[in-house]
Amino acid sequence: MASYIKPDGKQLVIDSNLNFSDLATHLSTESALLVKGGAYVNNDLYIGGTLIANGDVITLGNASGSLALNANISSDLLPSTANTYDIGSNAKSWKQLNIQTVIVSTTTETTEVTAGTSLSALDGTTAVALVLADGTEGQQKIITVSATPTGNVTVTPTNGAGFTSITFTAKGDSATLVFVNNSWNIVSVFRSSVNV
Repeated sequence: MASYIKPDGKQLVIDSNLNFSDLATHLSTESALLVKGGAYVNNDLYIGGTLIANGDVITLGNASGSLALNANISSDLLPSTANTYDIGSNAKSWKQLNIQTVIVSTTTETTEVTAGTSLSALDGTTAVALVLADGTEGQQKIITVSATPTGNVTVTPTNGAGFTSITFTAKGDSATLVFVNNSWNIVSVFRSSVNV
């Protein structure tokens, strides 16, 4: 059976001079209100001081809601699982990115060119014939030779715009492509040979 607190003036005030002496430890004995168990707030909640949410999983809002950050972020922004989550989508893209340095992870290819990564490296472990599968609309792809291959490496896309394959021979050879209209389009090449 539930118990109710119904103040006469419609407001419940807990007047206490207790404050956390150290936000890093935030002892329960230093709080003016201690709730032993879960808490449910039916309407809005305003916090005038610092909010520390110390749970393992924190869920904010729903698909139709929004989150406004009026303060600056003073820590790293890391996903819980690598190579799983995106920033934005085709339907909801960010307008502009202001970034000082972009570091792209490199995939060393052996039997095929991975379509889902941005930078592919070819070296002495790479087979001489590789296939590049279709990518995602607007995706950019850089293929470069990071070490001398065992022979001429020919990369054949599943769908190429105006070309059938690209051949890489020596360290430093490279090609930059973009996937547009269901096919890979060549933006630029350095020393590699384009086969029409």
